[in-house]
Amino acid sequence: WWTHPILELIETWDWEDKNVLEFGAGRGTAWLRERSKFVVSIEADLEWAEQARKDCADYGLQNGAIYSMQLPDGVQGTQPTYFGLIPTDIKFDIITIDGIYRTESIEWAINHFKGRDGLLIIDNLDQDFVWISPKAMELIEPYESEVFIQPNHINHEGKPWNTRWVKIPA
Repeated sequence: WWTHPILELIETWDWEDKNVLEFGAGRGTAWLRERSKFVVSIEADLEWAEQARKDCADYGLQNGAIYSMQLPDGVQGTQPTYFGLIPTDIKFDIITIDGIYRTESIEWAINHFKGRDGLLIIDNLDQDFVWISPKAMELIEPYESEVFIQPNHINHEGKPWNTRWVKIPA
């Protein structure tokens, strides 16, 4: 999921009044719901969506919704289908990116935050074997950010596992 150093930091933040949009549901979805007002999760893989639903149900966490673009027969939706799952009646305070269409998700998030403050949490950006995107780096370059490297992560060639926050000002 995210690197341990950023998780330790986030555990100190108060998100009780925050609406969160999560691109990429999973085992951390329940963790987000425990800390947030409402969490919308967009997931491309039906199995991950079902696992996240089960985890949230097991903990009685009903403060969210999980949408998957994959149909039960395994047919995958398209990029417009994926972004079409996002509810249009919620203003999100925090957007996390750890799913598919990551660069496009950053662009969508920055546009969503136009005219108001927002926080992006991005996993794996500029990480060997996962996601190297000059365009994504260019999109976040103007904004204040901090990168949290996972200690002792060895599966890389100089660009280790990292999670970062990016503050988008009003």
